[in-house]
Amino acid sequence: MRSEVEPLNLHIRKSGKSNKGFYIALGVCLIAVGVAAWTTYDSVVNYAAPQSEKTESQTNKVNNAVSGVYVPDSSAPASGKAPAASKPAKSSAPASSSRRPAPSSAASKAPAKQADTKPQQYAYPVGNATVLQKFSENPVYSKTTEDWRAHPALDLSAKAGETVGAIADGTVKKVYKDDQLGSTVIVTHGDLEAWYCGLNQISVKEGEEVRQSQKLGTVGAVPIEQKSGSHLHFALKKGGKYVDPLTVLS
Repeated sequence: MRSEVEPLNLHIRKSGKSNKGFYIALGVCLIAVGVAAWTTYDSVVNYAAPQSEKTESQTNKVNNAVSGVYVPDSSAPASGKAPAASKPAKSSAPASSSRRPAPSSAASKAPAKQADTKPQQYAYPVGNATVLQKFSENPVYSKTTEDWRAHPALDLSAKAGETVGAIADGTVKKVYKDDQLGSTVIVTHGDLEAWYCGLNQISVKEGEEVRQSQKLGTVGAVPIEQKSGSHLHFALKKGGKYVDPLTVLS
């Protein structure tokens, strides 16, 4: 009986030792698996963190480049010098010019609307344009005074009583009787001052507005030129200086 029990107890003791070794091995395996899992997790976390920081840094740099203003990376160590502003990248597209293009030559040559620059036409004061004595700043001989003197006027042949008209529109400046030139009417025509001398039957008065060819009076007598025959003594002044009437009359 004892011989049968002892092998059984021996088997139980052996079996108990075997189970204990199995659990020890299982525990070691679980620990190894846990260590491996932790190592793998720690490696993944450490690898992902720099990549995330690098991606964020690159994103900030891209944003800075787009805005054209450099913003220092907060993760960079502080230094004594401020970071230099980054230069914006040069674009291959042509920069737009703020200047307006110059007008084309065709537009610049377009004919401008011309103002009415038609010169003033002056009429003769008497119908007959026959000249008895021309304008002269140099001395000429006078039949009446029998001497030599300048003749700053134009003597136009005309019959006594013939109508004397205004050479252009104007204003009567003065009407008076001169001892040498006879009855005289002075009319301003723009920048010209016309002297109609040796008149009779004057029909205008001082300050009156007259129209071109309007009657001022009739041909009378010029005392200082009475030996020259019946005529109109006509003088023109411009800027206070006598000018040749033939350079003005049409």
